[in-house]
Amino acid sequence: MVDLVKYDSLIRDLSAIESEIATLGNKLQDTLERKTELEIQIAKLKQDNSFLQKKIVDIEQELVNMQQQEEENNIINSLNNKERESLKQKIQDLISKIDGHLSS
Repeated sequence: MVDLVKYDSLIRDLSAIESEIATLGNKLQDTLERKTELEIQIAKLKQDNSFLQKKIVDIEQELVNMQQQEEENNIINSLNNKERESLKQKIQDLISKIDGHLSS
């Protein structure tokens, strides 16, 4: 009878271990699935990050271009009327010379 009690106890212990193993197996599977989902999400976020960094570089370059244009406009705007008229006349003279060369 003692052997039967030991046998029943051993069977219960083995059943409990088997149940724990099944639970751990399920948790492992869930964890692996979650890991795969997170890896996919990381890849998407890296792609988005790369796109946004490129966009930042483009916007910064556009800002530099706008600042250069503003500086050029400020130079022209800083001329007084006499200087502007003089500059216009020089440009018209150059255009006339170019027209003369092209007509020849």
